[in-house]
Parts: sequence; C-alpha cells; structure tokens
Amino acid sequence: MKHFVGLALCATTWTSVLASTATLRMGLLHPAYRTTGAYDGGGHNRLAGAIMAINEINDKADGFEDDLLPSTTIEFEWLDSARSGAVSLKRAYEHATTSFSNSGAQVVVGPASSGPSMMASYALQTFTDADGYGIPQMSYSASSPDLSVTSEFPQFFRTVASDGFQGKAIAGLLKDDLAYTNVCVINSLDSYSATGAAAFKTAAVDKGMDIINQVTVDFDPSDDQADERVQQIKVSSCRVVFLMTQSSAAGVVLRMAAHKGMFGATSGYLWVLPDAISGSMISVKTVTDVDGALTDGTVIPKIDDLATAVKGSIGSIPLAPKAGDAFYDAWLLRYRAQASTKGNCPDNADGDPQMDGSCACSTDTDGAGKKMWQLDHDDNPSTNDICRGFDFASTDHSPNSYAFYSYDAVYAFARAAHNLIVAGATEFTNKAITEELYTLSFSGLTGTVDFEDTGDREIGTGFTIQNFDGTAIDGAGVVTMGNWDAAGFVYESGQSQTTFTWATADGTKPLNVVLPLCTSDDIEAAVATCANDGTRSVSWAIKTDSDGNDVCTEGEANQIPTLATSVDCEYTPGGGSVGFLAFILSIVGAIICFGWAGYIGMNWKNKVIKISQPSFCIAFTISAGLMCLSTLFFVGENNDGVCILRPFLFNIFFDMMFGSLFLKTFRVYKIFGNKSLSKVKISTVDIIRNYGSIVAVDIAILVVWMVTEGMEAVTVDKTDLAPYGSYTAITCNKAETYETLTTFFKILLVAGGVYLSYVTRNVPDKFAESKWIAMSIYQVFVLGVVGLLVKWSSPEGGTVLLVQSIAVPVACVATTCCIFGPKVLMIKYPQNYESALVTSVGTAATHTSSGGSSSDSEKEELMATIAALEKEIEELKKA
Repeated sequence: MKHFVGLALCATTWTSVLASTATLRMGLLHPAYRTTGAYDGGGHNRLAGAIMAINEINDKADGFEDDLLPSTTIEFEWLDSARSGAVSLKRAYEHATTSFSNSGAQVVVGPASSGPSMMASYALQTFTDADGYGIPQMSYSASSPDLSVTSEFPQFFRTVASDGFQGKAIAGLLKDDLAYTNVCVINSLDSYSATGAAAFKTAAVDKGMDIINQVTVDFDPSDDQADERVQQIKVSSCRVVFLMTQSSAAGVVLRMAAHKGMFGATSGYLWVLPDAISGSMISVKTVTDVDGALTDGTVIPKIDDLATAVKGSIGSIPLAPKAGDAFYDAWLLRYRAQASTKGNCPDNADGDPQMDGSCACSTDTDGAGKKMWQLDHDDNPSTNDICRGFDFASTDHSPNSYAFYSYDAVYAFARAAHNLIVAGATEFTNKAITEELYTLSFSGLTGTVDFEDTGDREIGTGFTIQNFDGTAIDGAGVVTMGNWDAAGFVYESGQSQTTFTWATADGTKPLNVVLPLCTSDDIEAAVATCANDGTRSVSWAIKTDSDGNDVCTEGEANQIPTLATSVDCEYTPGGGSVGFLAFILSIVGAIICFGWAGYIGMNWKNKVIKISQPSFCIAFTISAGLMCLSTLFFVGENNDGVCILRPFLFNIFFDMMFGSLFLKTFRVYKIFGNKSLSKVKISTVDIIRNYGSIVAVDIAILVVWMVTEGMEAVTVDKTDLAPYGSYTAITCNKAETYETLTTFFKILLVAGGVYLSYVTRNVPDKFAESKWIAMSIYQVFVLGVVGLLVKWSSPEGGTVLLVQSIAVPVACVATTCCIFGPKVLMIKYPQNYESALVTSVGTAATHTSSGGSSSDSEKEELMATIAALEKEIEELKKA
C-alpha cells in the first residue's frame, strides 16, 4: 500500500529544503466537516488548540514562552482532513507541494484519526530530503497500534497514547475494579477501530475475561447493517458492550441500540466508549439527532435527549490536565481569554448557524487566507457559509481532551526547531527535525512529552475514565472517575466503585451477563454420604462456570424447591434406627433359637425329644439361629466380602432351616398318605441325603453365580434424580439370573411345604407335631411373600432391611416355638400326652426302622400298634 501511494503521488523524489530558520512552515490537518456533511465539532476544537499554541509562540510579548523561537515565526495553513483516508492523502500531498505558495510544509500536525493519519504518512514520507527522510508528521489523536511500526510509518510521531494503552486501561477497569468477566465488542474495520478493538480484546483475554460476541460495522454503517449487528449483540447474554468506532458510526449504532431498548437511562446495559466517541459526543449527537431508516421503510427514531440516553456509560479519553495543576490553570485562563470566534449567526432547522448576510462570524484565516471558523461546508458557493467558531469564555465551549494534545504537538515541533537553532542549524531539514524529536523531552500541557523509538509517547500518557451522569454529554455531565497510566488505575478523590452512575432502574450495577433460562442440564445435585437415618441428603444448585458464576437463571431452576431433598442409601448404616433394630432382633432371635438347641441337648434322652429325632432338631434350631444372625451382614457399607457372604449365608441357612421343616412334613405325608398301606421305610440316611440335596441346589447356583457374574462391590451411576443428573453409589453387583434362580427354588420349596401342610391337615391330634410344622411353613410363606413384595417395590435402602430384620427373626422364632413349645408341655405334663407318645414312638419305630432285631414283646407291641393304626385308617376312609 505504501509503495502504491508513493508511486501515485509523484514520479520523482521531492526534496524540501529551507533556506533559513526565520520561519517554520507548519501544515495543519484537522477535520471540520466529514465527507457525509456532518460537522465534526471534536476535530474542529482540536484546531482551536493548535492555533492557540501557534499564536502564543508567535507572540513574543505576551509573557508566555517569549524565549521560544525568538527569531522564528510559525507559518501555518489549515486543510480539512474530513476524517477520511482519501481526503487526508490528498490534503497531505497538497501540504507537501502547493501549500505555502508551493514551498510546501516542513512539518505537519494531524490528521485526527488513525486511518487518515496512515494515508497522510504514505504521502508525506514520499517527499524526502537529501538524507532520505520524509516530512515529519505528528498526530494529536491517532492512536492505532499499527502506527508504531516505524518501517511502515517513518517520521510519524504522536502526542496521544497508543490504543494498546487504552485497551489495557479499559480491560483493567472492567475486570479489576468493576469485576466484569464477560463483554461484547462492536467495532469498525478502519485502522483506529480494528486495532483498538484487537488491543482491548488481547488485554481482556489476558485478564481472564470472556469475549462473548464480537461484530463489525462499516466506517459509515447503514441503518440496516447496524440493525443486524446490534441485534446479534442483543441476543447474546452479555450486558457490557465495548463500542470501538469513530463517533459518526457510534451515532448510528447507539441510535439503533436505543431503538432496541439497549441504550438508555434504564436499559440495564453498560456501554464503554473509547476516546473517539466519549471525546466527541457533539459529533455523535449530530447523528442521533435525526431519524434513521431501514430499506423496508421502518423509521429508526432519533434520540431526543442524548444526555439522558448515555447515562451510566463509561468513556475513556486521553489523560487530561486537571484543575489545581499550575500549568493547566494558567493555560485555562489564557484559553478563556481568547476572543470569541462564534459570531452571532442564527441556527437553521438543522441547528446550523447560517451566514445569511445579516450576522457576523470570525474572519480569522490561516496563512493562505482560508477562513477557519466561517466554513464553506459543502464546497458550493451558492449556499450560505456556516459559522462554526467557539466562545472560549463559555463553559459550553470547553476544550476537549484532544485539544490539549493538539496544543502539545505544535509545541513539540516548535521546541525541536528551537533546539536545532540553538545547536547552530541554519535550516530545518526533515532529518534534523526527526532526530531532534527523538531526543526531545519537555513538560507540556498533557505532561512530560518524550518520544520512544517508535514515535510513541509512553512517559506521561494515560487515560482518564469518565462516567456519564445523565445530565449533559460534556462538561459537568461527564464525571471524572479516575486516571489510568502504566502504573494502574487510581480513583479521583471521592470516587470509588460505589459512586458510578448506572443505566438501571434501581441504580445498581448492570449484570455481568443476562443468563439464559435453565434447562434440566443446567441443574446439578450434590449427594452427601450416607447418614445414620439411612438416607443421603441432596442439595440442588445451578451449575457454575469456571469463575463460579451461575450459567443460567429461572426456567427449570424454579423447580429446585420441589425436588427431592434426600435419597435412600445403597446400604443400611449400623448407627441408624433400622440398623440398630436389625442388630437387636437378630441377636434376640438367635439367642432364642440357640436356646432351643440347648434345651434339646438338655433333654436329649427324654422320649418326647427322642421320638422327634434330636440330632435333626439340633440342626434345625442352630440353622434358625444362624439364619437370624445372617441379617447382621446386611447392615453396613458394601464391600467385596459382604457381597459374597450375604447371598451365601442367607440362602444356605434358609435351606438348612426350611429344609428340615420340609422333610419333617414330607415324612408325615409319606406315612399318612400311604393309601396302599404298603410298608414305608424312611431311614436317617434318606433324610440326610434329601437334606443335603436341598442345600446342594443353592450351593451350586451360588458357586456358578460367583464364578460367572462375580460377587463384588461395584460403583454405579444412580439415575433416580433424572433428568437432573446422576450420582454414584457402591453396591453389590446385580446378577438377576442367579438371584431369580435362588428365589424361584425357595418359592418351589415353600410352595411344596405349603402343599404338604395342606394335605396333612387332618392328621389326628395324637400326631399334632405335623400341624405345628405346617403352621410354621405357613408363617414362612406369608412372611416370604411380604418380603418379596417389599423388595420388588423398594429395591434399595432401609425399607428392605427393616422388613427382613423383622421377618427373618420372627419367622425363625415363631417356627422353633411352634415346634418345640408343645414338646415343653409334653415333657412337663407327660400324663396328658402318654397315648400320643406311645403311638408316636410306635409309629416312629415302625416307619423309621432300619430293619434291626427286636425282642418278641416289642414285635408283638409293634404288631398291635399296626393293627390299631390300620383300624383307624379304615374308620377314616369310611368317614
């Protein structure tokens, strides 16, 4: 680009040579009217700052800087740069060639913006002196970091800080002081806007902020484009918007934002405005004062009161001098003392003071005779000029911050020239002035002026952070909150984070983001460890981001008060009421069952016990006691050991206990169900073999289960809190197939026992033991059905164990008491049961005989007993 521009400007190298140091020809590039026809009040005000400096230096008798360039006069000519790159390129070329009666400018101040400054630099660096140096250029408000590249823009200097500084200042304020972590960015693509936005984005990301959305607009955006881009920001969740554009583009964007309810005194948004906007609110107002329109005919209403609409916005301007500083106070007195250039011309319908021949305006001109305040705004001689002067004594025409930098830019060139003269220079060459600027250091209106090798000024520069209070767009309506420089941000006296004015209905700081409505995916549950009551407490919360902020609001979050506050534990803790009850009942049940075993042992030789096969009774009561104790293994946390013991102990002890009842009832059935009256032989070996077969079935199932599926503790995801996520629990792994097999086997066993109990219900009272066994089987059946129903309806938690801890001991105790309670009475009152005992003994001897020898009397007794039984059977058949 640089080379193209150079070739376009001239075919040969231009050398500007001064014959003497009597004059310093200074070209001024300050905008007054943009190419759109809009008045650029901010740019024009900077011209006033430069002219004030020139007048002071040239006046050798005003008592201020009279010794600076005592024998040299600054001649100046002003050209309107129009905030345009193309216009600035042309004007810079004119300054280098035809200005000053074709002598050309020796130094150039301006233009205002970065893009135009770049184009001007391309022109000025083309006109080199004998040493190859182009015409020195100094901008007062071009802040793009791109201009720091000396290989691209040699001989370019600026008194204002680079936007690299401004980006750091704004990011630091938002994150460090206001605790914002999310921001949206709207920027134009001109050099100032694009590089400034990039510098801010880099600084913000370095501080850990999130750029939620970034959109771009043209240098002069249409309302349609602004509509689209602003809508994209509106649908984002951010409420902090950094607007990095020129003031005219800002006017279009802010007008559209106001139309969409995003810009205004109670909008809930925080707009952050850089120097080109906050320092030129008058230029912004020229745009927002008129309606906009979309191509479909929709009218975008003007902003009736920009001062109110901009309330709560934050702006940054280059660090400005403050009242109380002796240099500034004296300068301000001189500024106010200047004669007004405003004139007395009336405003037209658009607010422009028209030169209609009946009013007067300042006739001040530059060196070429061009009027600086009475302007031909449209290059049309047939229309009236417009008077755009300043009433310096009025606070309505206070200098903007860039006027200070424009003032110091003039002084920088003047001091460089002065130093060259003191050093004996007889002419001002491009090289001499450029090299002198690099060594220059002086106290200016804006602080220490000192240039780096890049032409940038870092020492003494910074930014002032302002807050619009809603009363005016400048002056008293703009509150200085503090200043930022390389050392950081410092609040003004009396200002703090709590003294900002905000664009919210209640005056509180705008939200960091406007959160989307919560969905079930945004809600999470924290499940605590198991408590003694057998539950795990559940606390519900909205998920947060990496900074600990909620990711959503309302929506599904409104359901949180109605969600579960606890879930069942995956085990029953021993310290809880259910665990304690299980412990007590298991111990009590085991003591009673083992007590019966002891009682049987003590009465081993008693005929009541003897006819009941005492070894069988001992096995039954001990199995019942162990069955009670097996419940203890269902209390406590799940681990690999208990996951193996629980199924083995419960199933085997159940088989041992219930198998005894089953076989005892089966024996009665075989005897009394023998309709053919054939001899029935049920030996002890038979009973043991059948008893072992019952236990072996479950052992086989359990072993295959352990080998194939495994019996171990596993961590599983629990989904009973769905759709609000899951949590983990440690449980014994499930093996549905084998659990079903063991359960089905017991159902068959119990069903068989119930059937045998039913068919033996009419056994005579003298054989009443079978009825008690039947009653015991009924109890086991009923309690087993209840247990299964509870397990199927509530597979987890203490409910199952509660039923189990009651059902198992009750079944075991009830069964043993049903069977051995009557035997206690028989032993205590044998006379009441003698007949039954004799018959039972005979029956037992007859049907359980292993075929051993007997005495003749015993055989006769047995035959008599058999005859009696056969007779009774016949009577039963006739009944």
